[in-house]
Amino acid sequence: MEKREFIVPGVGVDVVDCGRMKFALERTPRIRKRLFTDDEIAYCEKYRFYERHYAGRWAAKEAVCKALGCGLLQWNGVEVIREPRSAPYVRIFGKIEKFATLVGVREDELFISITHSELSAVAVCTIRRGIEPVTIPLPPAES
Repeated sequence: MEKREFIVPGVGVDVVDCGRMKFALERTPRIRKRLFTDDEIAYCEKYRFYERHYAGRWAAKEAVCKALGCGLLQWNGVEVIREPRSAPYVRIFGKIEKFATLVGVREDELFISITHSELSAVAVCTIRRGIEPVTIPLPPAES
């Protein structure tokens, strides 16, 4: 058997149909706990069109796995975190974290972007190495 070197793809993209996500969530409410973390559920459920946010998070999980080149090894092994006034980012756990470590990718090298419409959600993940963060002052938040 021929041995081939594994190359981390470094970029992943996924699109999720919001209508299908809504159907799945309504048909099987317990699916939330299998696919998403408690914090992700709390975030999505505060929105009127919650299915769009779930779809975006699911697309991000898939995009992260594609960027790593591992496929979806664990349904809730990627958590999307969104803090006020900042871009979303991910935390990885379990089998996906082990795979990332095996191929030399750190969690802080995973960058995601998510967008959605009423019909679909799209997420992209890139792996960036050696990027030094830049701190810039932000204007005060409006009350």
